[in-house]
Amino acid sequence: MKELISLNLYFTDYVTKADRRVQFASEFTDEINTNAIKLLGLINQLLSDLGIESADVTSGWRPPQINNKTTNAAKRSYHMLGLACDILDNEDQNLCNLVASRPDLLRKYGLWMESPTATKGHNTNWCHIDCGTRADRPSRVFLP
Repeated sequence: MKELISLNLYFTDYVTKADRRVQFASEFTDEINTNAIKLLGLINQLLSDLGIESADVTSGWRPPQINNKTTNAAKRSYHMLGLACDILDNEDQNLCNLVASRPDLLRKYGLWMESPTATKGHNTNWCHIDCGTRADRPSRVFLP
């Protein structure tokens, strides 16, 4: 299986290209690293099963200072635990729509996706995928 999203991509700030593991070393824990390794393994398998050949991370691990400055971020975001990843999507949200059409794969990998209605930005769209804990539902798609 091809690794589409690496740990380096996951921990690199999309805008500044700085490694957040270095920038926020005092907040980066072994648990966050372990969570990210698990999450990316699952996401890479999902993307591979969907036939996706490339992916760009717009938001991986976010320490609290970054999360608090992120528009509409949940106060207890799974990004702060290394359990969530936002992947760049196009204007038509093709990635989100493809992932949402396969709840069987989301369930297979224990993943959840934020509804495409909540992942439209002013400049870019993204597909939020996480391995957080929620009450199960058939679609595996949630509204924040």
